[in-house]
Amino acid sequence: MNASTSALSSKNYLVYLAGATISLHGLWIYRVALGWYAWELTHSELWVGVVAATQFAPAVIFGPIFGVLADRFDRRAASILINSVSVINMLVLGLLTSLGYMDIRVLVLLSLMQGILDGAHAPVRMSIVPNLVSREQLPNAIALTSISFNMSRVIGPAIAGLIIATSGVATAFVVNGISYIGMVIAVGLIKLNPSSKADSSRKHPWAELVDGARYVFKNQTIRGLLLVAALSSVFGRGALEMLPVFADDIYAGGPKALAILTSSIGGGAILVGLAISRGSAWLTHRTIRIGLVISGLLVVVLGAINNFHVAIAVVASLGVSLSVCGIGSQILIQTNVDDEVRGRVSSFWGMIAFGGTSLGSLLVGTAAHFWGLQYAVIGAGVLCTLFSLPGSRRLPA
Repeated sequence: MNASTSALSSKNYLVYLAGATISLHGLWIYRVALGWYAWELTHSELWVGVVAATQFAPAVIFGPIFGVLADRFDRRAASILINSVSVINMLVLGLLTSLGYMDIRVLVLLSLMQGILDGAHAPVRMSIVPNLVSREQLPNAIALTSISFNMSRVIGPAIAGLIIATSGVATAFVVNGISYIGMVIAVGLIKLNPSSKADSSRKHPWAELVDGARYVFKNQTIRGLLLVAALSSVFGRGALEMLPVFADDIYAGGPKALAILTSSIGGGAILVGLAISRGSAWLTHRTIRIGLVISGLLVVVLGAINNFHVAIAVVASLGVSLSVCGIGSQILIQTNVDDEVRGRVSSFWGMIAFGGTSLGSLLVGTAAHFWGLQYAVIGAGVLCTLFSLPGSRRLPA
């Protein structure tokens, strides 16, 4: 790969990637600790699903509004502000946990607060990367960012397991709070490329939101890719939010087993990121359709097995197939969208991807509460497969 297509030749991108990598490790430490703590407090699949939902639900409710704001205001300043407030929220969560003032309702409240902050940052984050590199470098930049995300998914849970075992979940929350400082410093140092089109006079925020929705609706490629993101998030990643219950209730492995399973997902996703970073010509709509169908089948297998070592292989494979859907849809969207609506379109992707995970985790958690975890996960896999077959045909060939 030459410098013209490698994002690593951009100093701004390298600085951003370093800060994002630090922050992402903290994020996965937090997610593992949060899921485990919810299970530890309640031993209820329903509450685990509720807590998981709070991390992503704000992206559904407020995502389009966040997208409008990402297009209207300085993305650097917005990122610095959001990450600074995240530092404070995580330190409060860690302090209340260490003092013993935590119950499931307070945990849900603070998790929801962090979900709002992460939902606000999602379109900002996805809009910053295209403004750091050239159009030719964009697929490589998204792939490298994905590798960073999934490397943290491998390393972060391992660190989380060690921290929880030695110092408790309160320390894990504080570590995540400190990690946000890395992103604040990195974003403060970078300089964004100017927009490819001059700013036009601003409309009312509601009018801009409607314009963004109309843009998505009229673009068949983006509309179809968002459908893939929805199916893979609701039925694929929603089922994976039940891993804390699998780790303790099915495999009797506790936080160590949870860390291994979560890391395995990241390991599979890293393979996809590496493949895309070397060239994305193979990443087509057909590839994404196949990944979606395979994801549904793998979720069925995950729900049907009781062997921990087989489960590691299954969730690693899910890391591959779900990343083909997630990274692939994001790359194809970002390379097709106009810059003046990038924040809004990114917010729709985030709303569907993260909100779908929230909805899926809540649905699977509720179903598991009434009918058992494994039956609920098998049902999610079956629905993913059934819906993906006709739904994926809406993608352009």
